[in-house]
Amino acid sequence: MRNLREILKNKTINYEKLIKYGFVNDNGIYTYKAKIYHNQFEVNIFFSQEKQYSKLIEMENNEEYALVDIESSSGEFIGKLKQEYESIIEDVINNCTTKQTFKSEQTKDIINYIKKKYNDELEFLWEKFDDNAIWRNKQNNKWYALLLTVSKRKLGIESDDMVEIIDLRYQKEEIDKIIDNKNIFPGYHMNKKSWITIKLDNSVDVKQIYKLIDNSYNLSIGNKCGLTGDGLSQKVYDYLTTIPKGKVVTYKQVAEHLGNKGLARVVGNILHKNPDGDKYPCYKVLNSKGKLAECFVFGGKSVQKERLENEGIKVTNNMVDLKLYQWKE
Repeated sequence: MRNLREILKNKTINYEKLIKYGFVNDNGIYTYKAKIYHNQFEVNIFFSQEKQYSKLIEMENNEEYALVDIESSSGEFIGKLKQEYESIIEDVINNCTTKQTFKSEQTKDIINYIKKKYNDELEFLWEKFDDNAIWRNKQNNKWYALLLTVSKRKLGIESDDMVEIIDLRYQKEEIDKIIDNKNIFPGYHMNKKSWITIKLDNSVDVKQIYKLIDNSYNLSIGNKCGLTGDGLSQKVYDYLTTIPKGKVVTYKQVAEHLGNKGLARVVGNILHKNPDGDKYPCYKVLNSKGKLAECFVFGGKSVQKERLENEGIKVTNNMVDLKLYQWKE
């Protein structure tokens, strides 16, 4: 049996990915089996909260083949067997775990927040610096946040202690007002005119950091309307309630109402997270050609079509004639 704890020391197991990979969950014990070496052996991998280990079973007698877990064992046969065995373990770890480089509880909260809200994973771009990582906006590949571990001295603090930090975009015209050089600093290793750095040691409340992350995300896609996070979403939802019965609008039209037509894709993302399809009639929002949404959040385009037709809007081939039905404010 091989204890995998050491390999997993700086990694977090993603249990959803284990299931997708082919693991079977039995009361919190995740098991994966794969045949190797001409189906003569079977790799067994076990993950749970308490234990992570693997073993190789010889199929002929259904017994553990322990030689693969003994470093000193050698020979052509053992070598090939070890290679296949270890490649399976490595593939599972590469596909089902993430690096756990960052230690502070506040950093972990932020990682979870971004995963839940934006479904974005940290990217470790620099092999030599595994304590540096970024998040990028999937719409345009622009970075909106960085996580780094640096000496406090690099922030201008008289200390050689290490601290985890987050770099975020911020409005250029407002940046001087938020920087205090105690908890919030000019962007470390980024453009100091448009980025800020925050220490992740609880000196800034995590809820405030969440709002600054939302602000940075919006700025990465060209949000110049001064709204951030939930405020931006709520303004979109409130706008939907003003659309008259029998009328539709486009994503671009909603974005222009927000003050920036470049936010059309952001509007689409916000509508996909609509908390109440009856209160906020997102079915009335179409693309610039009047086409229905392929993935309408409340049941697909057939439901969107039905709701539009209930308001007297004619839908032909999943299209609405904007000349007839677009709301002109």
